[in-house]
Amino acid sequence: MPVVRLAVAACVLLVLAACGTSGPSREERQSLDAPGVAAERSEYLAKVTRKIGDDITLSVSAPTSFTPTDEAYPKAARAVAFELVIDNKGDTVYRPAQLLFVATAGGQPADQIIDSTQGYSGVTSTDDEVLPHQTLRFSIAFGVPAHQCAVRVAVRPEADAASAIPVFDGTA
Repeated sequence: MPVVRLAVAACVLLVLAACGTSGPSREERQSLDAPGVAAERSEYLAKVTRKIGDDITLSVSAPTSFTPTDEAYPKAARAVAFELVIDNKGDTVYRPAQLLFVATAGGQPADQIIDSTQGYSGVTSTDDEVLPHQTLRFSIAFGVPAHQCAVRVAVRPEADAASAIPVFDGTA
C-alpha cells in the first residue's frame, strides 16, 4: 500500500508542476516567429510565419532531410521537406492551389519532389479549401544535392504574383 501512495503522490506532484508551468510570453513567441539571423541557419528550429494574403498566414517548419523512395518523381538522391500550415483568419474560403513554391539548392533551381509513399504529395489539390477560421497542414519537398548546401524557398501567393515571399533561406 505505501508504494501506491508514493506513486499517487508523485503523479499529483507532476500534475501540479505542469499546471504551474507557463508557455512562452507574447514577446518570446513573436521573436520565435520573426525572421532574423537565426532563420538563415539550418539549426533554426522554430517555424517562420509569413503573411501571404488578407487574413492568410503560412507557417513553415525548418527543413528535414530525407532520401526519396524509388517511386519519387523526379528522381533525386536527397530531398529536404518542409511542413506548412495555412491559417485562414478571415471570413472567406481560401484555396491553397493558387500557391506557387520556388526553390533553389546550391544556386540552382530545385525541383519539387512528389514522394507519396513518404507523404510528400506536393501542394494540395485544386479541390482543397481552408474554411474561415480554420487551418490546413501539408508538406512539400525539394530535390537537393547529396551534400549540404544553401537552400532558398519562396512562395508566390498566386502564380502570376510579381514577387515571391521568402520562407526559408539557410543550409540544408
